Amino acid sequence: MNTNAKAWLFWIGAAAVLTMLARNPFYALIILSTSLLMMTAFGRQDREGVLPLGRLAMVILLISATYNALFVHVGETVIFTLPAWPLIGGPVTVEAIMEGASNGLTLLTLLVVFVALGAIVPMSELTRLMPAAFRDLGLVLLIAVNYVPETRRHLGRIRDAQAIRGHEVRGLRDWRPLVVPLLVGGLERAMRLSETMVARGFGSASDEASRPGEQLLLVLGLLAAVAGWFIVVWQGGPGWLLLLLGLMAMVAVVVTRGKRVKRTSYRSQPWQLTDVSLVATAVLALLVVVLPWPFVDGSTLSWTPYPILTLPSLDWFVVLALAGLALPVLVAAVDGTREQRSD
Repeated sequence: MNTNAKAWLFWIGAAAVLTMLARNPFYALIILSTSLLMMTAFGRQDREGVLPLGRLAMVILLISATYNALFVHVGETVIFTLPAWPLIGGPVTVEAIMEGASNGLTLLTLLVVFVALGAIVPMSELTRLMPAAFRDLGLVLLIAVNYVPETRRHLGRIRDAQAIRGHEVRGLRDWRPLVVPLLVGGLERAMRLSETMVARGFGSASDEASRPGEQLLLVLGLLAAVAGWFIVVWQGGPGWLLLLLGLMAMVAVVVTRGKRVKRTSYRSQPWQLTDVSLVATAVLALLVVVLPWPFVDGSTLSWTPYPILTLPSLDWFVVLALAGLALPVLVAAVDGTREQRSD
């Protein structure tokens, strides 16, 4: 089912914000499961280079738990005590291990959320969402992202062709029949791409160059934003105005330059019921977690195993709001069934 890239970008952003706000391992597991379910239901069939999430999860959790156990010697449940070594010497506690595992779970959840974005929304659709002033950056990013899977496919074709000829890779010299055609094929693809871009008039527009006034305003805005940030860090309030003015100047340059760029859309993305459900469930979850509702226990959003390990507490309103992020799967199934009946 073709869904709107803007709706997915909003859903992914909301899931990432919720993961960082709800620092509770049970809530992180709900968001992680929801992201995996969405990736399974809406993921493209032609995606390549999918990360081995199972092995990656084991590595992230193990490294995070080990690191925290070695460097944080807090907690009452002591497993064993290391000698007086620099930095890592001291008691290794269950609480430190569980806190490290919880931090690793948060990192893994964020990773899965953005992996789901790459598996569901094509990179070409994401580059269309970039401001018109950054169209050159979007084109370079699209070429760079597509280069790796295309190179992998080309290497697979070369290996199959050489295997038919009886070639086997046993040492460094046996890689020559694979590397040389791979490099030649990469150069040929680069030449075809450059010829295609020239034929389509890329970079030939006379009004694409930035004007001196825009360049000066952009530099001044950047300097004002950086100076405002440092003032905020050192003194607090007075720097916010300077930071805001700098950001507004940079946004004005981007908007002004984007108006001079003409973009043609060959395929529109109409909003469907699934897209509306993506935004609605994300907004609902954000409202439940962010706002201080009297019926929501906000203390469950944070959890610490210190001084002694206890199970994280849950609030069922938060659980339902986070689990509701998977509601678009049901909406898409009902919408698809309705379309089949109408056909």
